[in-house]
Amino acid sequence: MKSWGAKLCLCLLLLNLWFWAWSGGHLRWLGFGPTDPREPQRLEEQIRPEALQLKP
Repeated sequence: MKSWGAKLCLCLLLLNLWFWAWSGGHLRWLGFGPTDPREPQRLEEQIRPEALQLKP
């Protein structure tokens, strides 16, 4: 029988692998994944973005 330390290490390893796959978007085909932080609708709502001038 494995010790509880080995079971804990295996569990943490599996959780790390799951988090890596989830955060990278590798599980989207299963329906899991983080929400997309981009807001593409904001680009469409801009009014005359070429008029923007940056000043020092």
